[in-house]
Amino acid sequence: MDDHLIDELLEAVWACREQGRYDLDCILREVHAEASRESVRQLAERGLITLKDERVELTAEGEGVAKCIIRRHRLAERLFADVLGMSMDQIEKAACNFEHAVVPEVTEGLCTLLGHPRECPHGRPIPPGDCCREGRQEVKRALMPLADVLCGRQGRVAYVRPQNHDRLHVLLSMGIAPGAHLSVHQRTPVLVVAVEQSEFAMDREVAEDVYVWLEPKG
Repeated sequence: MDDHLIDELLEAVWACREQGRYDLDCILREVHAEASRESVRQLAERGLITLKDERVELTAEGEGVAKCIIRRHRLAERLFADVLGMSMDQIEKAACNFEHAVVPEVTEGLCTLLGHPRECPHGRPIPPGDCCREGRQEVKRALMPLADVLCGRQGRVAYVRPQNHDRLHVLLSMGIAPGAHLSVHQRTPVLVVAVEQSEFAMDREVAEDVYVWLEPKG
């Protein structure tokens, strides 16, 4: 069972519990990815949930993992709704993709940037993190235009906002889309970016349309 399905199942267990539901059928209905009773059984074997007479509950380990997933997802919803102005029917899918590609350091920074919100746009509670309890007011810059990324740094595409359709076509043809891994190999005299296994020369003006979550320095 891959990590994506594990995350989806734990998220579903958490969501059902918020509804006062612990039954297996509720959980399977909540999962967006393909899941089955066998998937749930495997989750129990990993020690992340308990499964007894169709009743599913999180273990202590599963609680911690699920909390992080829910926190990332609901903070992403706030980002897409409040900062990027996306509609409610757009943010769910975007948040699902986002939650699987964000490191903990970025999550804390995002929460601080958003002012430690307590609820997602749907009114569901966002589990607090260390940054909330410490009342952090400043955040290190983890999201920036690709044009500003220093040579040698790596990251993943957070979002793109091209000025026109032609620019979008150029970016997509390079494989630059939300979630794509990239690194900057050269900044002058022309910007050279590696996307997955390929390298591309890019106009700095086009690079301004791409926003990147920087990975921690190795």
